[in-house]
Amino acid sequence: MIIKPHNIEITVSAANTVYDAPLVRVYASANTVITIEDVAANTTISTFTMPENTVEIVEKIKTHSISGDNSILCVPVSYKG
Repeated sequence: MIIKPHNIEITVSAANTVYDAPLVRVYASANTVITIEDVAANTTISTFTMPENTVEIVEKIKTHSISGDNSILCVPVSYKG
């Protein structure tokens, strides 16, 4: 798989849409619970745990936010299979 970053990687701790991206690469340097939220509706969409030193590609609705209980690094991406 080829990953193409679309902006500058940012540190996220509080809810952030990560440039309104629908696809986000997330790096967790520590064990972290990731939360996807619809901030406008004040609703949690999903949560999952990332072990330390792991990377996941998260698909979300552009206006939904992502956050972690520890700081995470996020960048909007696209990919080719």
